[in-house]
Amino acid sequence: MAGVGEALVSAVLKEVLRKLGSAVGAQITARWKLRQDMESIKRTLELVQAVLRDAERRSLREEAVSLWLKMLKNAAYDISDMFDDFEVKLSQGRISSSVAKFSMGRKMKNLREKLTDIAVQRSQFGFTLHTCSTDHEEIKKRETTSKVNRATIVGRQKEKVEIVTLLASNREQKTLVIPIFGFGGIGKTTLAKLVFNDDQMQNFDLRAWVYVSPHFDLKMIGKSIISQIKGQVEGLHDLQSVSNSLEEIMCGRSCLIVLDDLWENSCSQLTDLLQMLSHFKKESMIRIIVTTRTEEVARKIGTVTPYKLEPLSDDQCWALFKNISFLPGCPLGEDEKNVMENIGRDIAKKCQGVPMAAQALGYMLRNKAVGEWKSVRDSDIWSGSSTTDDVLPSLKLSYYQMSPYLKLCFSYCSVFPKGFEMHRGNLIQQWISLGFIPPSPEKHITLEKVGENYVNELLGMSFVQYSRLTSLSTREDTKNSMLLRMHDLMHDLGRSVIGDELLLVDGEKEYSSSNGNYRYALVLNHEAQMVVCNDEPAKLRALHFSECPEIHLSLFSKSLRILDLGKCPRGNLPASIGKLKQLRYLSAPDMLHKKVPKHVTSLSKLIHLNMSGSIKISMLPDSIGKLRSLLHLDLSGCCNLSSLPESLGDLTNLLYLDLSGCCKLHSLPESFSGLTNLVHLNLANCSLLETLPKSVDKLRSLLHLELCGCSGLCSLSESFGELVNLSYLDLKNCYDLSSLPKSFGRLCELLYLNLSGCLKLNLNVDIETVFSLTKLQYLNLSRCPSLMHIPESVNNLKDLHTLDLSRCGWIERFPKRLYGMTCLKFLLIQGCSPWLQQRVRESQFKNDMLTLPKFIVERTASGMSSNISLLQAVHPAELEIECLENVTSIEEAAAVNLADKSVLAKLVLAWTPAVGRVVEDEGLLRELQPPGNLKFLKVQGYMGTSFSGWMMNMASCLMHLVCIEMVDLPRCEHLPPFGQLQNLEQLTLKRMPIFRKLGTEFCGGSGAFKKLREFALIDLDTLEEWVTKVSANRGFMFPNLHKLEICRCPRLRLKPCLPRAIEWRIQASDEIIATKYAAGSSFSLMLSKLHVTCCHLLPEKWALFEYLPALEVLEISNYQNKKLPDSLFFLESLRSLKIDISNNNQEQVCDWLVFLSAISSDQRLAVFPSTDLTALENLEISLNDESQRWCKKHDRWTLQNVKNKVTILAFSHM
Repeated sequence: MAGVGEALVSAVLKEVLRKLGSAVGAQITARWKLRQDMESIKRTLELVQAVLRDAERRSLREEAVSLWLKMLKNAAYDISDMFDDFEVKLSQGRISSSVAKFSMGRKMKNLREKLTDIAVQRSQFGFTLHTCSTDHEEIKKRETTSKVNRATIVGRQKEKVEIVTLLASNREQKTLVIPIFGFGGIGKTTLAKLVFNDDQMQNFDLRAWVYVSPHFDLKMIGKSIISQIKGQVEGLHDLQSVSNSLEEIMCGRSCLIVLDDLWENSCSQLTDLLQMLSHFKKESMIRIIVTTRTEEVARKIGTVTPYKLEPLSDDQCWALFKNISFLPGCPLGEDEKNVMENIGRDIAKKCQGVPMAAQALGYMLRNKAVGEWKSVRDSDIWSGSSTTDDVLPSLKLSYYQMSPYLKLCFSYCSVFPKGFEMHRGNLIQQWISLGFIPPSPEKHITLEKVGENYVNELLGMSFVQYSRLTSLSTREDTKNSMLLRMHDLMHDLGRSVIGDELLLVDGEKEYSSSNGNYRYALVLNHEAQMVVCNDEPAKLRALHFSECPEIHLSLFSKSLRILDLGKCPRGNLPASIGKLKQLRYLSAPDMLHKKVPKHVTSLSKLIHLNMSGSIKISMLPDSIGKLRSLLHLDLSGCCNLSSLPESLGDLTNLLYLDLSGCCKLHSLPESFSGLTNLVHLNLANCSLLETLPKSVDKLRSLLHLELCGCSGLCSLSESFGELVNLSYLDLKNCYDLSSLPKSFGRLCELLYLNLSGCLKLNLNVDIETVFSLTKLQYLNLSRCPSLMHIPESVNNLKDLHTLDLSRCGWIERFPKRLYGMTCLKFLLIQGCSPWLQQRVRESQFKNDMLTLPKFIVERTASGMSSNISLLQAVHPAELEIECLENVTSIEEAAAVNLADKSVLAKLVLAWTPAVGRVVEDEGLLRELQPPGNLKFLKVQGYMGTSFSGWMMNMASCLMHLVCIEMVDLPRCEHLPPFGQLQNLEQLTLKRMPIFRKLGTEFCGGSGAFKKLREFALIDLDTLEEWVTKVSANRGFMFPNLHKLEICRCPRLRLKPCLPRAIEWRIQASDEIIATKYAAGSSFSLMLSKLHVTCCHLLPEKWALFEYLPALEVLEISNYQNKKLPDSLFFLESLRSLKIDISNNNQEQVCDWLVFLSAISSDQRLAVFPSTDLTALENLEISLNDESQRWCKKHDRWTLQNVKNKVTILAFSHM
């Protein structure tokens, strides 16, 4: 993709022209009389700019044009640097007029001459003026038709069904427009073809397929439809004729139209398009499918929620790759084919679900040898920048459509490594620091707001994406919504755009450099001292370090705007950093300074300073107030910072201040009131902070305030209510906060309020104040013990979507109807009383509210569908779906798309056993595949005899699972191979009435259950055998088990030996205790603690103790014999013995008292089973209440140290 980077030239020139016309340019012109030079540079740039569109287009194929654009771009950068340099000198007043004029004049002349030479060269290329920036040949090659080759399509069946269903619904709606969006190569056109050619779509009276292209032309679109229906378009020379002809042929009929590859985002143009296709005199049924790359276009044209097309699964990508790369009848041996399949699967996985990438690589490797397959798999293409022209051209058109500044912002994102999580706010600050965000003509719109718009544009085009979805059930995890990343294909495009402006230094690879025009640098894994010296780039604007032990800054580029040391070990910033006068962004967390260095406070242009986690900082210098340009200050985690200087109030431009985790900070200075532009303030976990300054009311711009974990905060002043613009307030775990100020009700713009864990807050008084905040969207009152009633005024919160009452177990009153809360979607009542849970279910709502995480599936009144469709739009962290037997179709379960809910960590799938079903459990379970990030899975009430593919292949699709519970499976005889789950730590099997044997198939192969720590078998009446050792190497099935629980498994025998574990609990499972095990069982056992309960064996039948020589702690509960088990003497290491006697035979209890009396009078040798228990230190024998009462009645209470219902006898050595 040579030459794509030269598309940045227009953006760089635009920025330079802006500076020429700026206040700085005017000062230079006026002060040093350099108007002629300035105007000459400006004219030359404008002349060059006029031919840039044609030059950028031709640079893709002509090397000479590409080189010319590089020279132009570098000259433009030099001019920009010159302006910045003189701006600093002007602000410092360091140069006299004569010196300045000479210096400025010389630099200006040199750059003017250089620029003129470059401009003259343009005539050699014969550029045309005002050429459209889009490559017409590229567009022509991309034109599509409705024909589909089904043999080359894999997946998308589920998506096709969803779109077809949507088209068939809402028949009363005359015009339905369904937009499908996603980045280039993801398969939008393919999906549209599948829908267009579906059998159900043949019922339309008329059907037409139109390739729109980036060149939007209403007349062309209309003519294309007419020609497909009538066959001729003669005489249609104007738009009115086209519109009349469309009405003539479409009026009163059902029509399906596909508009493929729509780019136009003008609302007026899109409105005209819909009017032309749907506004007819007679009623018609118009169905339109639109494919587009941007969410913005999708939302503007759609009449329904836009359909975002997600990548294919790894398995689907492999199937597509395989279909293309393996030709039928290819003469491959079995071994060679297996090797190639393994390599192919790795390649397909690296395609990250992009069909176009899989197709391109499949074609490239068709008929190639194994060596070439390996070469592609191991190529730097996956870690560096791709040069695969078959993949990236589909994205170039999207890139060319961007505005010049957006191009700069996008390309900069590729400076970071692949897979890197970019913090949204920090990224915007870096864009601002580099001058990539121009001021808005509307003065009230800040640079940050423009940056937010740019991020949203890139998100809408899928050029960046959220790294992790925010949990929509709580909206609490706002950090996730701030994390962005680039898909690898987008990263490749960005790297090709930024080209040789990026210097990559990787300590793990050989490094050489000869380019003097680097603007950005990324230094990775550099173990030696890293010095950027004179023979390295002197024009760097951004420098990012990662994992570099020591950094010398003495010779860094004076043009540096961004210095990011965020991934480096703790160290100190040298004084030489004060020379970086252009520096605007400094991220230096975890430094070892005791205070913010003065040389940092001399950086007058600094807008972003991050020294978070610098644990030795105890104070800030007074000179901190000199950073007048500072917008963002992060001192979070500076746990020794105890005070702030009054000069902090001089930072009048500060927008963001983070002091979270400054746990020694006990007060804020009164000068805090000077931070009048502050928008975001984070004081979370400042546990010594007792109050906020009285002048806090001056912070009228404050929107976001975090006080969670301020456990010493006991009150909020009345002036707090003056923060009338506050939209986010977090008071979670403010344990000492006893009341809210009367003025709290004035916070009428509040959208988010968290009062969770405010243990002393008197909500019986303050609850009405809270419910008067009518704009609230999220309210958390969980763990507030004073909350005893929810008044009717809760219905005032008409915009509330989440109400969290979890663990408010004292609520006694709750409205019978929540009639006004039409937006309420999530009512969280975990840990509340059964009465409240029942009342919530009985409450009548005007909306489809979800009481997540528990969701009960119910059928609609007609019985034709269920409410499970409500889960489509939510992305909770936990989800418990009950009554799955009420699902009425496979399709409605598939539409929930659990696999797409990437934030989901805990999932419960529960059916009611022995209840009729409409949908078979096997088919339903197949469609309920969870996301790959899942950590907890519980399946309950499943009536199937086998498990779906995703459960049988959990090791590949659910590799992060930590805990599994399988409960109430009445038809289950065999389990999935859970053993191959490499992170599984807890496993429970409960109530499986026909499950008879736990065998080696449970392991799924070698290396099973490596991390399993806890295993429970509960209520398995028919389980007869557990094979404790696997046949492969006779190793234990569970090699690292810590805790084993076997409850009510009366027939269970362990073969060939006892399992390895540290702690056991055995309840009502007598066969295990009575069985004689193979010789040598004891030598493989590490058991140190055993709890036996409800064992009904006679004392002489307890054989288990013979194999437990290492046992140290034994507890026997509900013991009903009159003497201890005979085999107790085998327990040579026993230190503690506890026995709970529950015998109702009072004469036998008397025998126990005689036994205890003998021991207490040192006559134990006559009655204790053995003198071999030499390690025993503690003996506890408990009698139940009834036995104690009998003893008292019959005057048998003989021991002086009997207290309450427990007799405790402790011996230092038996």
